[in-house]
Amino acid sequence: MMTERSESTERLFQQLNDLVADVIDQFATQGHGTAVVLDTLQDVLAKRQLAYERDPDPAEDIVEEPANDWPGAVNRTEAKE
Repeated sequence: MMTERSESTERLFQQLNDLVADVIDQFATQGHGTAVVLDTLQDVLAKRQLAYERDPDPAEDIVEEPANDWPGAVNRTEAKE
């Protein structure tokens, strides 16, 4: 008997598998070899996993925007007026 959690995990696996197959097919039909697409996809996933391990929710980070009150920050269209 499958538990609800294992059914959910299996469903997630199948959905991701289908999406990944579509991505591989899309890039392979654009002229990239399937092996190159798979290697690159593995690299992308490894980097995303590292980023997630470092900061699981970067959206929560406070980002202070730089001030735009320095002379070089003047918009070129504003400068022409």
